[in-house]
Amino acid sequence: MSKLPGANLEFVREDDFVEYYIFPKLAQQQAQPAEEELRQQLEQVRVECMEIVEKKVDERCYIWHKDQFQLQVRTGSAEERLLNDEQQQDEEQHEGAALPPHLHGVTHYGDNISDEWFIVYLLSELTAARPDCIARVCDSDGEFLLIEAAELLPDWASPETCEQRVYIVNGGLQLIQNSTTDSQQQCLPMATAVQRIRLNPTLYRCSQDIQSCIDARCREFKTAQPHASIHRQIVQLPQNAAELLKQRPALVASAVRAFCERDSLDTKAMRSMRYFPPESPRIRTNVAFTRCLYAMLMHSQYTPERRLGWQLTDAVSQPECYKEQLLGVKLASGLEILASQAKQSSEEQTPAWRAYLRSLQGKGYFRDNLEGSAEYVRLLAAAKQHFKSNQQRFRTAPLVGAEIVELLLHTGEGNAAEQLRDEQNNLLPSDADDWLNISAEELDAMLQQRYGPQKLYNPNGDVNAAEFTKQLSQFLDRQSNFEGIETKSDAAAELDSDDDDEPAEPESTASGSSHSKVKKNPSMRKACQQRNSLIQSEEQDSTHVRNFLDFVIPEDNWDSNSEMSDYADEDDIERNFDALSSASGMGPDSYRLDRNIKAYMEQMDRELAQTTVGKSFQASGNANSSQRSAGEDDFDDIEDFEPININVNTLRNMMDSYKSQMGGAGPVSNLFNAMGVGMSAAAASEDKTDDLSESAV
Repeated sequence: MSKLPGANLEFVREDDFVEYYIFPKLAQQQAQPAEEELRQQLEQVRVECMEIVEKKVDERCYIWHKDQFQLQVRTGSAEERLLNDEQQQDEEQHEGAALPPHLHGVTHYGDNISDEWFIVYLLSELTAARPDCIARVCDSDGEFLLIEAAELLPDWASPETCEQRVYIVNGGLQLIQNSTTDSQQQCLPMATAVQRIRLNPTLYRCSQDIQSCIDARCREFKTAQPHASIHRQIVQLPQNAAELLKQRPALVASAVRAFCERDSLDTKAMRSMRYFPPESPRIRTNVAFTRCLYAMLMHSQYTPERRLGWQLTDAVSQPECYKEQLLGVKLASGLEILASQAKQSSEEQTPAWRAYLRSLQGKGYFRDNLEGSAEYVRLLAAAKQHFKSNQQRFRTAPLVGAEIVELLLHTGEGNAAEQLRDEQNNLLPSDADDWLNISAEELDAMLQQRYGPQKLYNPNGDVNAAEFTKQLSQFLDRQSNFEGIETKSDAAAELDSDDDDEPAEPESTASGSSHSKVKKNPSMRKACQQRNSLIQSEEQDSTHVRNFLDFVIPEDNWDSNSEMSDYADEDDIERNFDALSSASGMGPDSYRLDRNIKAYMEQMDRELAQTTVGKSFQASGNANSSQRSAGEDDFDDIEDFEPININVNTLRNMMDSYKSQMGGAGPVSNLFNAMGVGMSAAAASEDKTDDLSESAV
């Protein structure tokens, strides 16, 4: 529900709009036809196009979510451009910048994106029925038709190079290629684009793959039957509300949006219910919703107040009857909100009109004419008519409310009430609404159908433990920035991308040449230094994890008879620390373990000696050796010792963590996704994680 702000005509340009142009080929009786003659020709084309559109909408019983498909005549005159608040920049430098005579429309689709693609379908049908028309459609994202087929576009296509280059001709998509003359001006004027297509209607036709992507989105609209997204539901409404929706079925969209987007003032109007009182008799009737509107109304929480007169049945004993009554209360409340917002004031008293008039005066629309003169009065009348017609294009709440109040004055007349009572005995059953609930399997199927099958690391779920830990180590070697993970080679290439394209000079002359490298300013040099320091810190952080993966057990003496004699012997502990120190660094500046860490590890070993944590590690060996009892595993015989397999244990622990996430987001799944590893259900199953081995899991 749009609240009309105190601005000019640009209040309609919200984020949920789709804008479309239709350029017809007009008959030129003279070199420069008069504006009135152009307007008559465009009006004739507009009427014929709207007949095609209305026929398609009626065949499919389509319900617009917010605004309808409408076309306005634009001749391209200077006065009209001022009224439409169009920018006239670069018209002096570019002769073809001004738009040729055309039809223009803006439609807000709100929360229902299907309206946008239905307009694409309508434009395709229009251009197919009228080959003399060239259409263009865009939205707040720009050329959204190319976004749908982004993976199939040519290499030169980008959001900058494709602006105003996408058109619908003869029902198909055309993309005007970038030429050498467009290098200085990437945004091609629409007048130039239309002229190029007129000269060669088939030169810029898109490939069949791109066209198939657009046709797939519009396929649901091609069948001439009630649209698949229409949901029919039996609703109990007050009699005047039922008659209202019988005459204007499209009002259901405005009523649902008004109820779901209500504020404190709207809630106050719902407590009075002056236009649709709860004590009035209620009747059961069929109401057609779009699935979007029905879902919005069902999920909008509201408990009717009994003191207002809403008497509903028990929700537990009669759930279907309760749903019909509750939906009727919500619809009646939405209609009440709209009726309470009806305003009959003239346009001179609205803030929007005053702001629009000030903008026209600032742009020199009245051309220094004295206020009250004949020319000033004519221009002012034209501005008022243009403002009023543009307001009527969009179904704002005050206009819809005024329409509801006008229709309520004539309810109860004729045989409408009798027809509704007769239809109560022959109502169509309500459609099933199980589509509101979707299972995880159905969601996966929808995503797979939309984006293709997921690329798993291994389709059969088998993962090589050594290869997995190798990839994990390589992943930890990488560095990240705000754009994602990158390798060292990528970072070096990015830093070297500032170099000139000139060939490299020999080493003897490279140091003395000032043209082999781009001269970096102090800010760029400082950024590079900060980047290098960040890389070094990241490498130090990842070193500890790599040491864990590449852990090497040093040589030890196993000549004691005690089970924990190795940990009790101080000489052996010293030798172990020395071995670890020598393994962790090979220079005078290498890291040496201090006495605090030694004492900490001694205490940790004594505590771990009394636990069974060692049994949780997988040893490298055959399956028979892993089945020995705990009493036999006493390390008495050095030949029976089996070293720990770090690869298998790392993978096993990560698989256990992944299984505990139960398919949800978590640290392991996020790490897998960043590494490019997708785990299948077989890889995370109970049987797999319990039977890990060194070769295959």
